[in-house]
Amino acid sequence: MQPTKSKSTRYQPKGLYITAAILLTISVAFNVSDQFADEWFDSFTNGLKGASPIQWRDKDEALSEAKRTKKPLLYAFLARHDNASLQMYGDGFHDQKVAQLINQNFIPVRVDFNSRDYDHKSKLYTKLHNQYGYTSTCQLLTVPAHMTDMSSSDLESSANLSEACIDNTAGLERGDRYNHGYNSRYRSGCVRSDGLGFTYNSPKFIGYTNKRELLDYLYGAQHWHRLPPTKGKVAWLPLAVASTSLTSKPRLIAFVDNAGSASDNMRLDTFWNSRDYKLINKEFEPVLVEFRHGDAAFNEPLEKLKEKYGIATLPALVIDSSNLAAPIVQFGNSNSVSTHEFLKSAVNKAAAKL
Repeated sequence: MQPTKSKSTRYQPKGLYITAAILLTISVAFNVSDQFADEWFDSFTNGLKGASPIQWRDKDEALSEAKRTKKPLLYAFLARHDNASLQMYGDGFHDQKVAQLINQNFIPVRVDFNSRDYDHKSKLYTKLHNQYGYTSTCQLLTVPAHMTDMSSSDLESSANLSEACIDNTAGLERGDRYNHGYNSRYRSGCVRSDGLGFTYNSPKFIGYTNKRELLDYLYGAQHWHRLPPTKGKVAWLPLAVASTSLTSKPRLIAFVDNAGSASDNMRLDTFWNSRDYKLINKEFEPVLVEFRHGDAAFNEPLEKLKEKYGIATLPALVIDSSNLAAPIVQFGNSNSVSTHEFLKSAVNKAAAKL
């Protein structure tokens, strides 16, 4: 008998296999993390990508270059999915005049981040945020070469009257520098068109308005903290006096930095206050010891005087006299009232030979 030929009637569900494969692929695609998905779609959706006429550096390279050239750093904080950042990058940074001004006068560093992903920030973003307290999704921050270790409040502070826009010093002499009218008259072009801040005399430019105001900011920011801070109206004696023999008249030695909000406050609130500078000029031999922040070679001879009185941080006031058993020291910047009391107390102690 010939063998019977048979054909299997078992169903082969090829269509089901194909459908399952498609569903599996979709499932995998939709279950990957948001971070991975953003990275995958980045090349298609990131408006901050692409060539730019600005010569960007990384942070370490920028810090080395700033130390060598003394040019200020310009940090550009830009966020994806943020309209102001996209306008800053597309309209502002691609303008030839803006790019030329930045390349010639600043050391630019871009700090990009995803405004929708607050859990996965870059190490650079986190470090700069901790140092400068960055809060805006679009911001420029100018950091002078000698102030790269300072905080945002130090960067924004200035004891140069021109930089601080103090045109009327009457308030300073009254001991009320926030009420002397220097901001009661805005010069043309100073106020931004959106009303959010100024386009001059500030290390920060938050958000984006237009190229004209961006240029105004850059023109001013390149000179920020380049002018010397005020010495007030104290009749300072030469630095050499600090090393001479003491007399019965108390000697006031003021140790200050040329940058930083604490030293700036002492310069503006004490050295300009008529109540204080008149007392100092009458009762003391005043000597100003000015440090240059970040300039170790210049500061080296001043450090010895600083160590003599056990001073670790600036500013500080030292009062010494042949009538005193030991120097009297005010460490750090106290408020103006406390400083005035310190000065009066020192005069009384020297007179009583305590």
